[in-house]
Amino acid sequence: MATIEEKGHPATYNEDEARLAKLGYKQNMKRQFSGLQNFGFTLTNSSVLIGIIPLFGFGMVTGGPIVAIWGWLLVAFFVMFIGLGMAEICSTYPTAGGLYFWTAKLGGPKWGPMFSWYEAWFNILGQVAGCSGSVLAAATFTNSMIAIWNPSYELTGKKNFYIMAAYMITAGLVNSAGGRALKVASLVSVFVHIAGTIAIIIVILVGAPKLQSAKWVFTDFEDTTGYTAAGASPVFVFMLGLLQSQWSMLGYDASAHMSEETERSYVNGPRGILLSIFASVMIGLGLALAMTFGIQNYAATLSSAYGGAAQQIFVDCAGKKGGTVLIFIVVFAGFLCGVATVAANSRMLYAFARDGGLPFSPYWTVLNKRTMMPLRLVWLSVTVVIILALPSLGSAATLSAISGISIIGFTTSYAIPILLRITVGSSTFVQHEFNLGRFSKPIGWVAVIWTAFIFIIFNLPQSWPVSDVDTFNFTPAAVGFLLAFSTLTWFLSAKNWFKGPISEIALKELDGIVPVEPK
Repeated sequence: MATIEEKGHPATYNEDEARLAKLGYKQNMKRQFSGLQNFGFTLTNSSVLIGIIPLFGFGMVTGGPIVAIWGWLLVAFFVMFIGLGMAEICSTYPTAGGLYFWTAKLGGPKWGPMFSWYEAWFNILGQVAGCSGSVLAAATFTNSMIAIWNPSYELTGKKNFYIMAAYMITAGLVNSAGGRALKVASLVSVFVHIAGTIAIIIVILVGAPKLQSAKWVFTDFEDTTGYTAAGASPVFVFMLGLLQSQWSMLGYDASAHMSEETERSYVNGPRGILLSIFASVMIGLGLALAMTFGIQNYAATLSSAYGGAAQQIFVDCAGKKGGTVLIFIVVFAGFLCGVATVAANSRMLYAFARDGGLPFSPYWTVLNKRTMMPLRLVWLSVTVVIILALPSLGSAATLSAISGISIIGFTTSYAIPILLRITVGSSTFVQHEFNLGRFSKPIGWVAVIWTAFIFIIFNLPQSWPVSDVDTFNFTPAAVGFLLAFSTLTWFLSAKNWFKGPISEIALKELDGIVPVEPK
């Protein structure tokens, strides 16, 4: 039996199974991913390339350079608090259910079932919207590559949607191929996101006909939302612009969702969360600086015929050929993000269905005999993601709206278990390998307050006045529907039968596996 030393603590692969059994679950899925591969999934889910670049034009509208740089650093500061709170809980509860399982345990018998019900649905919303937005952005950039070489090519929402649907079906096929395909996709994704970002930064800085001054990059404020013209404070516009940065720092819960397939998940799970956040912050800051320094003509960049501000910057700094290569990097990153997000989505849905939370749960929890993966849920995820992108057929504001939906879904699902950890669950929570010690509560409160703040901000109109479908933010409609749905289903039905995570086995059923006692 292979033995691995982790800071002086002897661990075997069976220790993962023992800890999972203590949480009430059998090792059904194959534990086949290393810590690096787990990190790859997580970094891909929080894809900076598909976060900063597609919404760069949105940032130019809602604050400009000052939002791109200082907004990034502000968001990064608060996101690290959220990541620290999640990493501590992940070390104690390394299951595919991730935040949903954490919520049930931390809420206890009284609050656990209800909060885990809301947790599951909000996390599903974030997962699905995040995947939809990422792949829709990849589709949009695919159309841009065509427009660069064919000036008469018409960029339409319909074309974006059809390409997006094709990418999603392909992502579903990659997931269906099995663990080896996902391993390869994970490692390729790490390379693309790191090497691709470095390449984009170098090409822009070296190839730009001129670079903007440091003073302009770090101090200039721009607003074409209509808010300041109507008398609103520039601070308010700056807060709206944080959408660009916050959208780039999501999805790091994928590390937890993949934990039942990751070796030494009680260590590699927390590492995956924190390392992906740190890597995203560093990579993203360099990318934001390069993009901002590389702007040639502000007005012309915003009104680009290539479908977006980032595409115009690429062409301005690298020419048509070089710009096309840079755009392709973004497209490939978006597709890989779709592959990884579908994997995380299906694991979250699997955990929820395993506990009876989905309609026809027994059907959805059947694992494919060849891959030992929840392929039915993979294709359910693909289908729902495509459906969520349907508004792109008629609205140019779809990407920013889907981004807002994803942010609210994700961050709310991140904050719920952290809130329970520092309140009703503080007396029963047992800290494991990764812990925050006495700083758990202050870190947790900062994370919760930040989440409440962005919940409000990103539900507000993104421009003023709201005159047509292209300026309408349908985030409140989606979030309101989810709140109404989850509340009605809970009080009318689920409260009578949903008890949260259901124990599949007792630890003693795992012959030959010795339970690991908490330190």
